[in-house]
Amino acid sequence: MNKNQIAKKYSRAIINSVEISEIPKVIQEFKAFSRLLDANRQLQLLFAGQIFSEDEKEKAFNALKPLLKFNAATGKFLKLIIVHGHLSALKEIIAASIDVYNERQKKATALVVSSVKLDKKYTERLKSALKQMTNREITVENQIDESLLGGFIVKVGSTIFDSSVKGQLRLLRAELMR
Repeated sequence: MNKNQIAKKYSRAIINSVEISEIPKVIQEFKAFSRLLDANRQLQLLFAGQIFSEDEKEKAFNALKPLLKFNAATGKFLKLIIVHGHLSALKEIIAASIDVYNERQKKATALVVSSVKLDKKYTERLKSALKQMTNREITVENQIDESLLGGFIVKVGSTIFDSSVKGQLRLLRAELMR
């Protein structure tokens, strides 16, 4: 099973077994644990490595759990992820859980790649237009890519709207090559 399949399996389990109001907290605690692992190589080796048995990993996690002060659902799922050896897919599990949660809540995140930072007025207009197109509450994340000559690229879920000058030139070149 690859990381994306693992992530989908755990994200569905999380969403189906945790109260919908608790899911953002669980996701934040997963992110905090992921940052902790990124910052501490020894913990990473302990939980993700092949050196220790499942029982040893479980005992270590149970000893660490009171210090982390996670809610019961977070602790339960993290322990499952660790014991079953799926910790390497934690970032994918977080992303999949966010996607499933947003789907249930009729929310979406739009990644807007532009050559300059978008101003607030333009961001609000873009949110409004995307809300009409998707029938979802939209959150906009702006990413700067100076290689774009102008315009922007918007990614909402698996849909991409490319109105960048670079994208338009690529389309024009493809059209001329025919």
